[in-house]
Amino acid sequence: MPKKIEHVPAGKFMTLDEIAQFVADAYTAGASGSDVPTARLSFGGKLQQLSTTVAVE
Repeated sequence: MPKKIEHVPAGKFMTLDEIAQFVADAYTAGASGSDVPTARLSFGGKLQQLSTTVAVE
């Protein structure tokens, strides 16, 4: 069953620290470096959400 890793910012837009935490959580959940995340951006191109799906064995 796949596991979805999803992060939203504490404020309006994601910071580099929040992106780093998303990556750490994804790797902890079993993601590999070749997994492709999806993102939601604001009209101004700022990051508002990151997610990826990890296959759980």
